[in-house]
Amino acid sequence: MHHLLNIEAKKPWAKLIGGLCLLSLLAACSGIPAQQQATTSSAQLGTQWGEGLESSVQNIEASRISPQQAEQVASITYRDAKALNQALPNAARQLNLPLLQGAIEWSVLDENDRPIPLLRTAQGQLMLGGTNGARYTLKFQNLSNRDYEIVSTVDGLDVLNGQAGSLNNTGYLLNAHRSLTIKGFRKSQDEVAAFRFATPDLSYAANTPAGDTRNLGVIGVAVFRVALKDQSKAMQANPFPADSTYAQPPRY
Repeated sequence: MHHLLNIEAKKPWAKLIGGLCLLSLLAACSGIPAQQQATTSSAQLGTQWGEGLESSVQNIEASRISPQQAEQVASITYRDAKALNQALPNAARQLNLPLLQGAIEWSVLDENDRPIPLLRTAQGQLMLGGTNGARYTLKFQNLSNRDYEIVSTVDGLDVLNGQAGSLNNTGYLLNAHRSLTIKGFRKSQDEVAAFRFATPDLSYAANTPAGDTRNLGVIGVAVFRVALKDQSKAMQANPFPADSTYAQPPRY
Protein backbone atom coordinates (compact mmCIF):
# COMPACT_ATOMS: atom_id res chain seq x y z
CA MET A 1 0.00 0.00 0.00
CA HIS A 2 1.13 3.58 -0.74
CA HIS A 3 0.67 6.96 1.00
CA LEU A 4 -0.65 10.30 -0.32
CA LEU A 5 -0.41 13.82 1.21
CA ASN A 6 -3.31 16.30 1.09
CA ILE A 7 -2.00 19.54 2.60
CA GLU A 8 -4.48 21.99 4.07
CA ALA A 9 -3.75 25.54 2.94
CA LYS A 10 -3.85 27.19 6.39
CA LYS A 11 -2.26 24.44 8.46
CA PRO A 12 1.37 23.27 8.69
CA TRP A 13 0.38 19.59 8.59
CA ALA A 14 -1.04 17.72 5.63
CA LYS A 15 -3.06 14.59 5.15
CA LEU A 16 -1.05 11.87 3.43
CA ILE A 17 -2.92 9.08 1.69
CA GLY A 18 -1.04 5.84 2.24
CA GLY A 19 0.20 2.70 0.53
CA LEU A 20 1.95 5.02 -1.86
CA CYS A 21 1.94 8.34 0.05
CA LEU A 22 0.53 11.36 -1.78
CA LEU A 23 1.13 14.94 -0.69
CA SER A 24 -1.05 17.99 -1.49
CA LEU A 25 1.49 20.70 -0.94
CA LEU A 26 1.82 24.17 0.53
CA ALA A 27 4.59 25.12 -1.88
CA ALA A 28 3.97 27.92 -4.35
CA CYS A 29 2.91 26.75 -7.81
CA SER A 30 5.87 26.19 -10.08
CA GLY A 31 6.03 24.01 -13.18
CA ILE A 32 8.58 21.24 -13.50
CA PRO A 33 10.74 22.31 -16.47
CA ALA A 34 10.49 20.20 -19.63
CA GLN A 35 13.61 18.51 -20.95
CA GLN A 36 15.17 20.02 -24.06
CA GLN A 37 14.71 18.15 -27.35
CA ALA A 38 17.32 15.44 -27.91
CA THR A 39 19.05 14.56 -31.16
CA THR A 40 16.90 11.43 -31.42
CA SER A 41 13.61 13.35 -31.60
CA SER A 42 12.68 11.54 -34.81
CA ALA A 43 12.31 8.34 -32.72
CA GLN A 44 9.95 9.96 -30.24
CA LEU A 45 7.77 7.92 -27.91
CA GLY A 46 5.09 8.88 -25.43
CA THR A 47 3.42 7.05 -22.55
CA GLN A 48 0.00 5.50 -22.95
CA TRP A 49 -2.77 5.11 -20.36
CA GLY A 50 -2.44 1.34 -19.95
CA GLU A 51 -4.36 -1.44 -18.25
CA GLY A 52 -5.57 -1.09 -14.68
CA LEU A 53 -3.20 -2.30 -11.95
CA GLU A 54 -4.08 -2.71 -8.28
CA SER A 55 -2.45 -0.05 -6.10
CA SER A 56 -4.00 1.15 -2.84
CA VAL A 57 -3.49 4.39 -0.93
CA GLN A 58 -4.42 5.73 2.53
CA ASN A 59 -4.11 8.95 4.56
CA ILE A 60 -1.30 10.04 6.86
CA GLU A 61 -0.25 13.52 8.00
CA ALA A 62 2.98 15.25 7.05
CA SER A 63 4.42 18.63 6.11
CA ARG A 64 7.25 19.80 3.89
CA ILE A 65 10.40 20.99 5.67
CA SER A 66 11.01 23.64 2.98
CA PRO A 67 7.66 24.22 1.23
CA GLN A 68 9.00 26.78 -1.21
CA GLN A 69 11.96 24.81 -2.57
CA ALA A 70 12.52 21.24 -3.70
CA GLU A 71 15.65 19.47 -2.50
CA GLN A 72 16.25 18.42 -6.12
CA VAL A 73 14.48 18.43 -9.48
CA ALA A 74 15.63 15.90 -12.09
CA SER A 75 14.46 14.39 -15.36
CA ILE A 76 15.11 11.50 -17.73
CA THR A 77 14.41 11.72 -21.46
CA TYR A 78 13.21 8.61 -23.28
CA ARG A 79 13.17 7.65 -26.97
CA ASP A 80 12.87 4.50 -29.08
CA ALA A 81 15.56 2.08 -27.86
CA LYS A 82 16.78 0.94 -31.28
CA ALA A 83 17.18 4.48 -32.60
CA LEU A 84 18.78 5.64 -29.36
CA ASN A 85 21.37 2.87 -29.36
CA GLN A 86 22.23 3.65 -32.97
CA ALA A 87 22.60 7.35 -32.21
CA LEU A 88 24.65 6.81 -29.03
CA PRO A 89 26.60 3.57 -29.53
CA ASN A 90 29.45 4.56 -27.22
CA ALA A 91 27.50 6.35 -24.51
CA ALA A 92 28.27 5.54 -20.88
CA ARG A 93 25.52 3.46 -19.27
CA GLN A 94 24.20 3.39 -15.72
CA LEU A 95 21.31 1.56 -14.05
CA ASN A 96 20.00 4.37 -11.85
CA LEU A 97 20.13 8.11 -11.31
CA PRO A 98 21.42 9.07 -7.83
CA LEU A 99 19.43 11.89 -6.23
CA LEU A 100 20.47 14.07 -3.28
CA GLN A 101 24.10 12.95 -3.59
CA GLY A 102 23.15 9.29 -3.41
CA ALA A 103 20.52 9.43 -0.65
CA ILE A 104 17.95 8.19 -3.18
CA GLU A 105 18.43 5.93 -6.20
CA TRP A 106 15.95 6.43 -9.05
CA SER A 107 15.61 3.69 -11.65
CA VAL A 108 13.17 2.81 -14.43
CA LEU A 109 12.22 -0.88 -14.47
CA ASP A 110 11.04 -3.01 -17.39
CA GLU A 111 8.19 -5.53 -17.26
CA ASN A 112 10.50 -8.05 -15.55
CA ASP A 113 11.49 -5.54 -12.84
CA ARG A 114 14.97 -5.11 -14.31
CA PRO A 115 16.51 -1.62 -14.52
CA ILE A 116 16.50 -0.19 -18.04
CA PRO A 117 20.00 1.23 -18.75
CA LEU A 118 20.32 5.01 -18.84
CA LEU A 119 22.62 6.42 -21.53
CA ARG A 120 24.59 9.57 -20.77
CA THR A 121 25.23 11.91 -23.68
CA ALA A 122 28.36 14.02 -24.10
CA GLN A 123 26.38 16.97 -22.71
CA GLY A 124 25.49 14.99 -19.57
CA GLN A 125 21.86 14.35 -20.50
CA LEU A 126 20.45 10.99 -19.35
CA MET A 127 18.38 9.12 -21.93
CA LEU A 128 16.39 5.91 -21.70
CA GLY A 129 15.52 3.52 -24.52
CA GLY A 130 11.91 2.34 -24.61
CA THR A 131 10.06 -0.20 -26.74
CA ASN A 132 6.65 0.60 -28.18
CA GLY A 133 4.00 -1.25 -26.16
CA ALA A 134 6.28 -2.23 -23.28
CA ARG A 135 5.26 -1.51 -19.70
CA TYR A 136 7.59 0.32 -17.30
CA THR A 137 7.71 1.31 -13.62
CA LEU A 138 9.44 4.11 -11.71
CA LYS A 139 11.34 2.94 -8.62
CA PHE A 140 12.88 5.03 -5.84
CA GLN A 141 15.14 3.50 -3.18
CA ASN A 142 15.71 5.61 -0.07
CA LEU A 143 19.13 4.84 1.42
CA SER A 144 18.88 7.56 4.08
CA ASN A 145 17.22 7.89 7.48
CA ARG A 146 15.03 10.78 6.28
CA ASP A 147 11.50 10.79 4.84
CA TYR A 148 10.92 12.38 1.45
CA GLU A 149 8.09 13.31 -0.86
CA ILE A 150 8.34 12.35 -4.54
CA VAL A 151 6.40 14.51 -7.00
CA SER A 152 6.55 12.94 -10.46
CA THR A 153 5.40 13.73 -13.99
CA VAL A 154 5.33 11.73 -17.21
CA ASP A 155 5.13 13.63 -20.51
CA GLY A 156 4.50 16.80 -18.48
CA LEU A 157 1.46 15.32 -16.68
CA ASP A 158 1.30 14.72 -12.94
CA VAL A 159 1.09 10.98 -12.25
CA LEU A 160 -1.56 11.51 -9.55
CA ASN A 161 -4.07 13.97 -10.96
CA GLY A 162 -3.34 13.93 -14.71
CA GLN A 163 -2.93 17.72 -14.78
CA ALA A 164 0.06 19.78 -15.91
CA GLY A 165 3.07 19.13 -13.70
CA SER A 166 3.62 21.56 -10.81
CA LEU A 167 5.84 21.58 -7.75
CA ASN A 168 2.68 22.46 -5.82
CA ASN A 169 1.05 19.13 -6.68
CA THR A 170 0.59 16.15 -4.41
CA GLY A 171 3.42 13.60 -4.21
CA TYR A 172 4.14 10.10 -2.94
CA LEU A 173 5.78 9.54 0.43
CA LEU A 174 9.15 7.76 0.36
CA ASN A 175 9.94 6.58 3.89
CA ALA A 176 13.47 6.27 5.28
CA HIS A 177 15.22 3.06 4.20
CA ARG A 178 12.22 2.03 2.09
CA SER A 179 11.46 1.82 -1.60
CA LEU A 180 8.63 3.31 -3.65
CA THR A 181 7.32 2.06 -7.00
CA ILE A 182 5.03 4.10 -9.25
CA LYS A 183 3.43 1.85 -11.85
CA GLY A 184 1.06 4.23 -13.60
CA PHE A 185 -1.28 7.22 -13.60
CA ARG A 186 -3.53 7.06 -10.55
CA LYS A 187 -7.18 6.38 -11.39
CA SER A 188 -8.55 5.96 -7.86
CA GLN A 189 -7.52 5.04 -4.33
CA ASP A 190 -7.18 1.42 -5.42
CA GLU A 191 -5.99 1.47 -9.04
CA VAL A 192 -3.49 2.99 -11.47
CA ALA A 193 -3.35 2.92 -15.29
CA ALA A 194 -0.07 1.24 -16.26
CA PHE A 195 2.73 3.21 -17.91
CA ARG A 196 3.26 1.81 -21.44
CA PHE A 197 5.55 3.24 -24.10
CA ALA A 198 3.50 4.24 -27.15
CA THR A 199 3.61 6.21 -30.38
CA PRO A 200 2.92 9.93 -29.85
CA ASP A 201 -0.63 9.74 -31.21
CA LEU A 202 -1.60 7.09 -28.63
CA SER A 203 0.03 8.81 -25.67
CA TYR A 204 -2.04 9.98 -22.72
CA ALA A 205 -0.71 13.51 -23.20
CA ALA A 206 -2.08 13.61 -26.76
CA ASN A 207 -5.53 12.46 -25.64
CA THR A 208 -6.34 14.46 -22.53
CA PRO A 209 -7.20 18.19 -22.24
CA ALA A 210 -4.29 18.91 -19.87
CA GLY A 211 -1.72 17.30 -22.15
CA ASP A 212 0.81 19.03 -24.40
CA THR A 213 2.64 16.90 -26.97
CA ARG A 214 5.64 19.22 -26.76
CA ASN A 215 6.39 17.53 -23.42
CA LEU A 216 6.39 13.96 -24.76
CA GLY A 217 9.36 11.78 -23.88
CA VAL A 218 10.36 13.17 -20.50
CA ILE A 219 9.90 11.85 -16.95
CA GLY A 220 10.27 14.47 -14.22
CA VAL A 221 10.87 14.16 -10.48
CA ALA A 222 10.96 16.68 -7.64
CA VAL A 223 12.11 15.65 -4.14
CA PHE A 224 11.04 17.36 -0.89
CA ARG A 225 11.95 16.56 2.71
CA VAL A 226 8.91 15.96 4.91
CA ALA A 227 8.15 15.63 8.61
CA LEU A 228 5.59 13.00 9.63
CA LYS A 229 3.15 13.14 12.49
CA ASP A 230 2.50 10.15 14.77
CA GLN A 231 1.33 7.61 12.19
CA SER A 232 -0.84 5.77 14.72
CA LYS A 233 -2.91 8.96 14.98
CA ALA A 234 -2.53 10.03 11.36
CA MET A 235 -3.90 6.93 9.61
CA GLN A 236 -7.54 7.60 8.79
CA ALA A 237 -10.29 6.17 6.64
CA ASN A 238 -11.68 8.50 3.97
CA PRO A 239 -15.50 8.74 4.22
CA PHE A 240 -15.78 10.40 0.80
CA PRO A 241 -13.18 8.72 -1.46
CA ALA A 242 -15.01 9.65 -4.66
CA ASP A 243 -14.36 13.33 -3.95
CA SER A 244 -10.62 12.89 -4.40
CA THR A 245 -9.21 14.17 -7.69
CA TYR A 246 -7.20 11.66 -9.68
CA ALA A 247 -6.20 11.39 -13.33
CA GLN A 248 -9.09 11.12 -15.81
CA PRO A 249 -9.04 8.57 -18.67
CA PRO A 250 -7.89 9.64 -22.15
CA ARG A 251 -10.23 10.65 -24.98
CA TYR A 252 -9.26 9.03 -28.26
